[in-house]
Amino acid sequence: LELLRLAVEEVNRLRPAFAIVCGDLINEWPAEESGRNGVDEGARQGQDRDFKEAIQKVHADIPLLCLCGNHDIGNRPNAITIRNFVESFGDDYFSFWCHGVKCLVVNSQLWKDDTDAKELRQEMDRWLDAELAEAADGSASSGVKRPLLVFSHIPPFVFDPDEKDEYFNLDLAFRGRLLQRLVASGATAWFCGHYHRNAGGLYRDKQGRTLEVVVTGAVGVQIKDKEGGE
Repeated sequence: LELLRLAVEEVNRLRPAFAIVCGDLINEWPAEESGRNGVDEGARQGQDRDFKEAIQKVHADIPLLCLCGNHDIGNRPNAITIRNFVESFGDDYFSFWCHGVKCLVVNSQLWKDDTDAKELRQEMDRWLDAELAEAADGSASSGVKRPLLVFSHIPPFVFDPDEKDEYFNLDLAFRGRLLQRLVASGATAWFCGHYHRNAGGLYRDKQGRTLEVVVTGAVGVQIKDKEGGE
């Protein structure tokens, strides 16, 4: 909590165009997630309250956006966990503009495991289709390729676009198709968290277009790599 307060002070000092928290706003899991046992509801409510009290000190002139992570809506999200997040923090996916740059915020948990939220994933996928089509139409009409930024909790990949599937990235086959669609629509960077360490890499398609993935460490707990491990 003290680190969050320091982060807020730094945001206010830097005065960025906007500030964004890439998920896991609190640590305790949602009790409504299927198969989730032993949740401390009191702790979750307290963490929610503490986060809001600290983050509201971001200067009013700095737009603040909060994304959902797996600790917010569960590793296996459902309509209830997502609705609770939306009611508390705002939409789980949306777009916005900043200085002529279009930004897309996605709910990456729906891509990681949609077992209990298939219709919600389909809705988000249709929304993304429309957003990318709009971006392509705007670039075509103006004759200028407009930059596009993406934000999520889970990164598409941690270090390499072709790395194997694991807990901290998106499915390889899906990831490849998605990255190609994004870069073809003008996306140049994807910012995310989840890994609890700084990481990232570069996706390059056959036409030489690139998209940089930037994975930032957490404000709170950092995870260290085990020697010889992943």
